[in-house]
Amino acid sequence: MAEEILRLEHVCKYYTGSSTVVMGLNDLSLAFHRGEFVAITGESGSGKSTLAHVLSGILPYESGEMYFMGKPTSHFDGSDYAHYRRDHISFISQSYGILPGCSVLENVVSALRLSGTDKADALSRAEEILQEVELFDLRSRKAGKLSSGQKQRLSIARALAKPAPILIADEPTGNLDPENSEKIMQLLSRAAKNRLVILITHEFSEAENVATRHISLQDGKLIMDTQLAPSATCPPREAKGKPQKFLSSYVSRLQLSGRPVWSALVLLFFTLTAFAVFAFLGNFIIALDDTHTRVYDNSAFRNGNQSRIVAVRTDGAPMTQTDYNTILSLEYIASLECHGYVTDVNYGYRENVDYKWTHTAVDEGTWDNPQVSMSSSVQLTDKAGFLQTLPLLPEGQAFLTAGRLPQKLTEVVMAGDENLIGTTMPVVIQDVKHWNISALITLQVEVVGVTDHGEGLYFHDSLGKAFTHYTVHENRSWFYLPCEDLQPGEVRFNDYVSKMIQGQIQCLPGTVRSEAELAPADLDKLIFLKKIDNGDLTQSDALWRTPIHTSMLNLYAQVSEEDYEKLVWAQASDQVSITIEDYAYTDRVLEALRQAGYNALSPFREGSTEKDPALEQERLQTLKVCGAALLAIVALQIIVLRALFGTQTESYRLLSNIGLTCPTARLSLLWQVLLFTALGQLLGLGGIGLCSALGVERIRHVVRYLPGAYVLLLSAVHLLSALIAALWVQRSITAQVFPLDRKATDLNLEEVTA
Repeated sequence: MAEEILRLEHVCKYYTGSSTVVMGLNDLSLAFHRGEFVAITGESGSGKSTLAHVLSGILPYESGEMYFMGKPTSHFDGSDYAHYRRDHISFISQSYGILPGCSVLENVVSALRLSGTDKADALSRAEEILQEVELFDLRSRKAGKLSSGQKQRLSIARALAKPAPILIADEPTGNLDPENSEKIMQLLSRAAKNRLVILITHEFSEAENVATRHISLQDGKLIMDTQLAPSATCPPREAKGKPQKFLSSYVSRLQLSGRPVWSALVLLFFTLTAFAVFAFLGNFIIALDDTHTRVYDNSAFRNGNQSRIVAVRTDGAPMTQTDYNTILSLEYIASLECHGYVTDVNYGYRENVDYKWTHTAVDEGTWDNPQVSMSSSVQLTDKAGFLQTLPLLPEGQAFLTAGRLPQKLTEVVMAGDENLIGTTMPVVIQDVKHWNISALITLQVEVVGVTDHGEGLYFHDSLGKAFTHYTVHENRSWFYLPCEDLQPGEVRFNDYVSKMIQGQIQCLPGTVRSEAELAPADLDKLIFLKKIDNGDLTQSDALWRTPIHTSMLNLYAQVSEEDYEKLVWAQASDQVSITIEDYAYTDRVLEALRQAGYNALSPFREGSTEKDPALEQERLQTLKVCGAALLAIVALQIIVLRALFGTQTESYRLLSNIGLTCPTARLSLLWQVLLFTALGQLLGLGGIGLCSALGVERIRHVVRYLPGAYVLLLSAVHLLSALIAALWVQRSITAQVFPLDRKATDLNLEEVTA
């Protein structure tokens, strides 16, 4: 006798509604053997489809027992049923049950892959079956574009390709013409030679020539069971294939390739949410830094540029070329000013912008002889910049774009185009921190080179050295300049200083070699050395003074180049001023400098002490807006992704009918989310980078402000919200497609089929 595969003993199946109970199967007892072609008929509602779904493990039953290979199944949980469908059932649905977005070939391959066939064998077997059902020429066509007959033949091809011992066809010819119905019957007849074939049909006539057994149902009860012909003699069962590794990733690819428009839409959504998370959370993190809500106090550092960092060696020694190279090799360094002190000295070169002249009437007469004269003075404005000498740049960067470098004090490089070369202009210089407001000098300079680096003027190194090394001696501050090549009119004092020293001449014999060589008496004489006419320097070896305040005089000495080197260049500066690419990099550069062995600080941060209530309120508002927007984006992402991935329920149901297990389905969802998240974040970051490159300043600031650790944080937030949506979808898929998987496992199916 043929091998018994399935047996039902007093099986009942109920459908419950809100207030009704409908009997699907009523105390049904049947046995099925390999090699049988069983045709099950009955009117609509007789229980035919219910029986097909119970036998195939798609629906559970309430009472009685179904035996598979002699073993009971009443204790099967969802996992057991999934393995049962995967390894032992081929199911043909009246509604085709194919994946419309996948190709004809992929539909057949999917059934084989889910049943444990490896990729190469699955492809070979699928092509063989498609030849048999006359669909090979259409193997690359999308299944959704086939005709009704072709779709049904594809459904049968997939069932035939799967090496399962039971093939259940639920009204496979219901929508077909007689010719196609005949072809379907012949295919099923050939399949019954080595397996059990159960056909659910309304019209027994279409199967009477091929069926070996006829069963009829009414109201869920058996009313007829007739043997029509002997069952086919079947060879021994072949060993079933083992489940393939990474099957979940295959299911993921199957879902995505079958729904390209949906995939593109989901990827776009992931990209937009990633962009939004990066933008809003980035601005939220930036707003946590309250430095910008404080008022800058310039008492310590006049120059509070946000991109400026001051550094010294930890041992206090002068900086060397090795130190410069080390600092310039660090990331985010834009330039380095060797003479760090000069960057706190103001200068102006644009009249009525950086500085302005004022003219005041002075009454110098008496009551009897009134005399009024005009006094002129120059004053720097709030828009005045800070001195800078020729900077050092990171390796590979060029400073000049045209012209040449300055060779003396009165030559400069200017930021701009080459049309500026040859331009001359007065430059007003004042050390506001150390000098009296009336103490300033004016240089007449010529532009000899231009650059696209920074802005303003770049001076010869000698000016930086002068401000770095001027010293205090006997309550007087000495300020040396190598000015032996200055011409009349190139150095000028304001009228107040000119009036103090005009017409007073004394001589100091000898050459100035060092401050120590000057006796106190010589210092007094030095104050009034050489004549100044109209505020212009007329002698190349002159010395002059300007007042600093009531207790200190500032001495400016013009000396020879040889003497200048002896006086001020015995050692390099111990402080450098670094310009970084953006304030956003401050913490990273400070930490890198400390790691490299330097003490460093940000003048802007150190000087920003007192809070501005208005700016603080603006910062709090930014935090609230960004925080609320971020929460809204995360919530929207979870809800929309739940809706988008929820549309995969039907395809997962179709795949479950041909062997997809719940764990594989859940894992495939996770793979899809991870893939979309990774691609979305890459595209989102690409969008952020594009906006930054196009000059969207707020986005550019976010890009610069956030180090790698914060980017990982933003990615984690975006991923976390996606995973929450994925878990939500997984629960929904489990409930709708694998409802029995939430039951505890109490029977090992491997023992049943051993």
